[in-house]
Amino acid sequence: MDIDYVDRSVVAPRPATVAGRRPLTFLFRGLVAFALLAPVALFTTSPVVAATIAATTTCSNGVANTGGLGLICQVTVVNTITASGGSARVTVRECHGAAGAPTAACSTRTTSLNRPVTAVTQCNASINGGGGTLRCSVVVTNNFYTPSATAAPAAPAAATAVTVDQCVGSGAGGIVGQNINCDPIPASTTGAAITQCNGSGNGLTLVHLNCTATGTMASALVVTINQCNQSANGGGALVECSASMANNNVTSTPPPTSTLSDGSSSSSTLPPVVPLICLAMGALGLAVIEAKRRRIRS
Repeated sequence: MDIDYVDRSVVAPRPATVAGRRPLTFLFRGLVAFALLAPVALFTTSPVVAATIAATTTCSNGVANTGGLGLICQVTVVNTITASGGSARVTVRECHGAAGAPTAACSTRTTSLNRPVTAVTQCNASINGGGGTLRCSVVVTNNFYTPSATAAPAAPAAATAVTVDQCVGSGAGGIVGQNINCDPIPASTTGAAITQCNGSGNGLTLVHLNCTATGTMASALVVTINQCNQSANGGGALVECSASMANNNVTSTPPPTSTLSDGSSSSSTLPPVVPLICLAMGALGLAVIEAKRRRIRS
């Protein structure tokens, strides 16, 4: 009787790769590359420089001095002043990116302090590369609380106009009323409450230099704003900076004094790179699944 003999020393060839699966392989490799490289690229090209929130608050001084960059700092301060002391609530929005997309990487922090803010210094000696854009603002409100109409106030909030020193030695080659719009102008006061936009926008081919200063100041709480000085001196610069102060006498019970120390953050928002980082992590997960699938097939 004949018996069929199978030579098991001969290994059957693997089936040919199905052409339709190759795009998945390319997609897999692309996702892995993105997972490995995206976080590094995002953090190295779009950094967010953390502002300092304290009695002297700062934001982005001496930064981004290469060409084509954009910077935004927006500070809002509400000071509470009572007969026994004071506190503050400060919100800072800070953005970094290209001149055409300055909000590429933004962060926002709101912080409660156990004493009033007396100075804001920001956006000085920054954005000095060609084609830079600078947009910075400060809004300060001082509320002087009086418990009742008959009680002595914490301090009178005298309604005297803020002193201003701005747009001095700025906007070389520009024309006042066209691409230079400063209000007030001229404004040159030593020791002013608001000092801004001095020695800035001098790179010629100025897009525009727009700076405004408004409001009142009170001798009972001296607050100074210093911003946008010696900045945006590359060619084709854009400067938009504003500062305002207000002082109010409030007849009511003041809010409770914060127990947080200077610099303690009470809330924040994540920069827009976080969703992309999550996508990168998802790509890494796909890489693990693909590796297990290949081991099973082999």
